[in-house]
Amino acid sequence: MRVPEGLVRRYVVGLVMETVPCYRSEPDSEPGAKVLPGILVRHRAPPHRTGAVVLQQAVALLTGERVAVPPVTSAAGVLRHAQRLLPGFQAQLVWEQAHSDLLALCHAALHGGGLALLLWQSIAREMQGAPRRPCPPPQWMLVVGVEGPWRPVGDGSGNAVCTNASGLLVLDAQVHPGWGLGHNQRLVPGGNPHHEAAMRVSEFRAVWSARTLEGNLDCGIVLSAIVLSPGKGQCSQ
Repeated sequence: MRVPEGLVRRYVVGLVMETVPCYRSEPDSEPGAKVLPGILVRHRAPPHRTGAVVLQQAVALLTGERVAVPPVTSAAGVLRHAQRLLPGFQAQLVWEQAHSDLLALCHAALHGGGLALLLWQSIAREMQGAPRRPCPPPQWMLVVGVEGPWRPVGDGSGNAVCTNASGLLVLDAQVHPGWGLGHNQRLVPGGNPHHEAAMRVSEFRAVWSARTLEGNLDCGIVLSAIVLSPGKGQCSQ
């Protein structure tokens, strides 16, 4: 089996990577890129506000419009608002998926001009000699890109194509934005050996490892995902 020569990344259409993640505003407004909602804020969004923030970001990226979204936490609630705010997109709600299935869904959405929203549940770390801590509340994150093995196109141009995804590039409203990048966290399948609780859970659940650009590690489960793809239609669950 041929070893890939590197990684190639594919980002959502509409994402502008300046000093912080931005979006292209609609033609009728002032020209130029605008900072995505929830990026340059004094305080990071609490978990119960992340659903509204990622919906605002999704609408801005897909339509160039800035909208108001009330607080929403449940997958059904986020789905309803997504259908209302993005009538030109199909919204598919899926529950916990195998790694390969979720990677394929996000890869197809990104390559088709859409994106995905993830409901993330962190797994609490266990400290030796300390009482067991409860898991933090779930939060929403936005998939703005995928990465996969670098494969040459084959036409001699030197261009590469991302034919399948091995990791997800996300915007996490509870993590500071990356400087000059479109994402601030990277999700890859599997637990991390330094996270003992996650390794145990990974024996029977689809655990992911999330690492920020600063190197901070988290492990968790994607409880549900809402995949947005161009084209009119209702959700399928």
